[in-house]
Amino acid sequence: MIPNSVSALKARRRANIPELPPELWEIIFDHATYVSGIFIPEIYEHSGTLGSLFNRDHYPLIRRSLVTRRYLVRVCKKWWHLATPFLYRSIFIGRGRCLSSLASALAFSARGKSVVLSERPLGSYTERLDIAMRDQSQAHGDTDLELLAEVIRCLPNLAIVSVDVTPTQYGSLAMPDIVMDALAYVAPSLKTIDWASGRLLPPLHGMHNLVTATRQLRILHCPYFLTGRTTVKATCTLSSCTTLAVPLNDIFYRMAPTQLPALHELSYHFFFPVLEPLFIPFLERHGSNLSSVHLYWSGYSDQINLLATHCPHLRRLTIILDYWESFDADSFKLIPVEFLGLRCCRNQSSTKAYKLAISALARFKDGMPALRAIRFTSPFNVNDLLKNHRKALVYALELFKESELRLEDHEGRLLSERVV
Repeated sequence: MIPNSVSALKARRRANIPELPPELWEIIFDHATYVSGIFIPEIYEHSGTLGSLFNRDHYPLIRRSLVTRRYLVRVCKKWWHLATPFLYRSIFIGRGRCLSSLASALAFSARGKSVVLSERPLGSYTERLDIAMRDQSQAHGDTDLELLAEVIRCLPNLAIVSVDVTPTQYGSLAMPDIVMDALAYVAPSLKTIDWASGRLLPPLHGMHNLVTATRQLRILHCPYFLTGRTTVKATCTLSSCTTLAVPLNDIFYRMAPTQLPALHELSYHFFFPVLEPLFIPFLERHGSNLSSVHLYWSGYSDQINLLATHCPHLRRLTIILDYWESFDADSFKLIPVEFLGLRCCRNQSSTKAYKLAISALARFKDGMPALRAIRFTSPFNVNDLLKNHRKALVYALELFKESELRLEDHEGRLLSERVV
């Protein structure tokens, strides 16, 4: 009697759960793993701010998503089939030691030897590749990079590549031709190239060959000086390129408007008129097409004077500061922009520093009549202001209380709505 009673009890407790259709599971997986702003087309909204600061904001989210995706494919066979595209949609290479197994899995699948016949090659799901290795040893550096090239060649639909390698051991290495050739191999699908750090920089000819092989490139971000001849003009035509962030003495600054017909956004880091002779001719050729500029502020008013002279259609200006106290509002009143973005590289600042910046911004209420919105573009700055400097935030809201000028957080929401 007892076994039968136990069986009957289990039968009564067994839940009759209806089976969800695969399409609904895919929607659930997408919500569970999606990282906003890192894929096409959302990344275009961050086009001028790509680089190490953008990655510092998004890498923790990408790694967290990767952990979730790895768990999903382990639940059951059905979930393995449904979640595999999400697992491989974004590949994050945080350690070189993972390259061997990844290259083997991708190559095995590309040869049609998937676990299930008729399945797509795993690499065909990949839209984004982050090369962010942080464990390189000099002894295995070349092997890691050879494996990296094998991985890249298995990604035929790759749209975004970001290189943000930090170990100092990589500082003495250039990105080898085998990797640049692999990137050129998949270049027809590339829409964004983001060289976010000064490690593993490609030679200039390698970058030129890569860019030349692209067909849909929208964003070229490599603000570091590359080795090679810079006295020649790039021979390629980037018909889709809207955003350019390269050194001011780079061969791409010699390009004619017919080679960059879609360019409307510029990001640049340094400006010294004597040392950067290509910048003024570049603005003379392309300035009338620019509607957005992202400027790493060095404190030289000539930067603003040139933009005011050569960029009559400029509507959006984003300023990146080393510290809030360096912000000089009077320097920017010459440019009738509608949107002003501000970011401080320091994640934490004093209440006094915030109040100085906010007082400077208050001058724009009457000094820049075309201005419609001021946005703090860094989530770190916004969180610091909200959590640690409520007095400065209240001070800001009081100054802008009667103004139609919007004071926004990094997501475009009114800061006044963030105050509880």
